[in-house]
Amino acid sequence: MNVFFQFIIAALALVAAADRPAYPTPAYGPRPAYPAPAHGSYKPIAILEEESVHPGDGSYNFHFSTENGIYRSESGVPLPGYGKNAYGQPEGSYRQEGSWSYTDGYGNPVKVTFVADENGYQPSSDILPTPVPTEYPTPAVDPAYVEPAYGRPAYQPAYN
Repeated sequence: MNVFFQFIIAALALVAAADRPAYPTPAYGPRPAYPAPAHGSYKPIAILEEESVHPGDGSYNFHFSTENGIYRSESGVPLPGYGKNAYGQPEGSYRQEGSWSYTDGYGNPVKVTFVADENGYQPSSDILPTPVPTEYPTPAVDPAYVEPAYGRPAYQPAYN
């Protein structure tokens, strides 16, 4: 039994020392030329003003402003029928309105106002794209225009 045990140990040692398949080394592209941002270099932005009011009747109102010029405000009131159903799940909806503003990367002030109610979310701002009109007015026709009289075609096939 001792020889059999030695044979098993030798076989395991050979398997462990056997060459493993050679996988190709991954080829990474060159490092980018720009330096990676230093994560410790970001300065926290101070909140200059913040208020949140929840009177207990389901309505709410909040606003805040930051030192870098961001402003956000919103208010909401539950619409009639808002509450919880027999299963404790909320049903009904709110009417919410508010705005936010900031200065874009070009130094331009940006302001978005919105209303959200039974008609959905309705934002309003100069920065939002406007849809292309899909209906165009019918062009007016000059009253002096006379439609040409189309006579007999120049070519008439003859059938025998």
